[in-house]
Amino acid sequence: MFTLVKHPDNWLARAQNHQIQCLKNVPAAPSETKTLPRDALMNEDTLNWALVRPSEGLMGLAIDGNRLVAIEPGDAWLGHPGSRLNWFQEGAVTFDIWHWSDLPEDYIPTLISGFHDSLLELLHYNAQLPQDPAPGFEFFRSGDVIIREGEVADCVYTLIQGRAKVLRDGTQLGVAREGEILGLQAMLLNSTRTATVVAEGSCSAVRVDYDRFQNLIASRPELVVSTLETMAKQIERMNQRLLQIDPGPSDDTD
Repeated sequence: MFTLVKHPDNWLARAQNHQIQCLKNVPAAPSETKTLPRDALMNEDTLNWALVRPSEGLMGLAIDGNRLVAIEPGDAWLGHPGSRLNWFQEGAVTFDIWHWSDLPEDYIPTLISGFHDSLLELLHYNAQLPQDPAPGFEFFRSGDVIIREGEVADCVYTLIQGRAKVLRDGTQLGVAREGEILGLQAMLLNSTRTATVVAEGSCSAVRVDYDRFQNLIASRPELVVSTLETMAKQIERMNQRLLQIDPGPSDDTD
């Protein structure tokens, strides 16, 4: 499970603890299991869904088109999102569903209030924050190209979850990990992409376009630090290789 907005300290741990307690208090076997193709979840009638738990794929909750929370295989959440929230999915998804009629009646209020309180806390916390210049999350499946070598650098991506391979001319140079900014070097130099970055498994990243890039650095400098450190290490390794190739002028004299 992860959030697609900022969250208070320990929010994830508390939300996941409520998930665990819910799964302990519902029947071990779900009422039904569904497999839905891409974009089919939003059209489902969820009124009878008390609890959902994905087993394959990724699904989550959004409000007014803004994604809030994503749940992964093994996570659980309130099945019926109400009239203001709606489910989204990334690709096909398979998930278990518990119906209201199959739950212990005395536990239903606890189940509902726990998830509602978590979402209200998340929404309230974000309402108090200044507008974040990093507006949109994007999801990538394994093998998807995040940035492509040779293209114009019109944005950067901050890798929020997952990892990605960094390739140049088809040769892997390294691995990008969570917290790193992808495409920063080309953006700083106002040049084309110097490498291709390919998702290695499911990834989520936030995209920041060129016109908002300076605002990102000003408001969230911590996102830039790890990538600058990585770039410095890459430059150091390159310098070491150059020294090995060209040891300098010979000391021999005629």
